[in-house]
Amino acid sequence: NYQNGRLAQLQAKSDGYDGALILTSRGKVSEAPIACLFLVRGGRLITPGKSSDILESITRDTIITLYREMTGQEVEERDVDRSELYFADEAFLCGTGQEILPVTSIDRLPVGSGGIGALTSALRQRYFEIVRGITADHPEWRVEVPAKV
Repeated sequence: NYQNGRLAQLQAKSDGYDGALILTSRGKVSEAPIACLFLVRGGRLITPGKSSDILESITRDTIITLYREMTGQEVEERDVDRSELYFADEAFLCGTGQEILPVTSIDRLPVGSGGIGALTSALRQRYFEIVRGITADHPEWRVEVPAKV
């Protein structure tokens, strides 16, 4: 059911925002209508857990794997309070169409420095290297599309 996400996106645009974040029935952060959300606090990557009414996306799983490989740390999958968004050092959305989309402000307040954060940038670069076949890593994540003859 995409209707709730569409309505949230339309309301956000009407209110002058680029996009929306959706909360759970418990008032915790869930996701955007178009993608999963990640935030960075104190050097740790955090994302709403599977019990937060999220879509368990392939791109989300890819980011979790890449973070573990790059840092040796696990992503914190847990409930995220809305207030945590205001104190995040970085934030980004991920999804098939968006790939990795930095979030630089929430409620017109800057996220971190108001630019693309270092971890977001590093994950984004690594993601592009893999999905575009620039590196031989994770060939199982790519499928060759034959040229039309």
